[in-house]
Amino acid sequence: MKFFKSIIIVALTILSLEVSAQNKTNAYYGMALPMGDTKDYINPASFRGGNIEFEKLVNPNVGVGLLIGWNTFYEAKDRATYPISNGEITSKQYRYLNAIPIQATGKYYFAGDDAVIRPFVGLAAGTYYMEQRVDNGLFSSSNKGWTFSVAPKAGFLIPMSYSTSLAVSVDYSTSFKSSDLPQQNWLGINVGFSWDY
Repeated sequence: MKFFKSIIIVALTILSLEVSAQNKTNAYYGMALPMGDTKDYINPASFRGGNIEFEKLVNPNVGVGLLIGWNTFYEAKDRATYPISNGEITSKQYRYLNAIPIQATGKYYFAGDDAVIRPFVGLAAGTYYMEQRVDNGLFSSSNKGWTFSVAPKAGFLIPMSYSTSLAVSVDYSTSFKSSDLPQQNWLGINVGFSWDY
């Protein structure tokens, strides 16, 4: 009987946590400014990116979740003589960098649901699938692989209705050097929406 009561108490506790927990889906359009090694490889800002984050509020001010996304960088270099694996080539050069994050996230919200603006800080950590490619005329070379990554972030939500908020955030993404890829860094500027359910 004691064992049966313990099971009921544990089940009711889990159910009460589920009822009181709030879920969020955050969808962002992402722009990125290359920094560090990334800027040396590709200089122009990227306007091609996006993220979606599934988040659970474990209490009114703390959220944990999972983020997936995509960022791509591109630069066309002037016609010049560039080194390739077996010599040199004179051509235009096209540089690409694709980054696909899969990260666990944590956030702290400084204000509750009833606030006019809900500022937050957070951290994402996990992995990036990276592809770095260079095209010289008919010749192409690429490096691909998985890297460890972190991205501290800050932003705010502006509630627009009971369940929808405008979401703005800034993050600094670092994809650490691996055996196949150099370290990459960029400053992300994200604008989107957050839905509570």
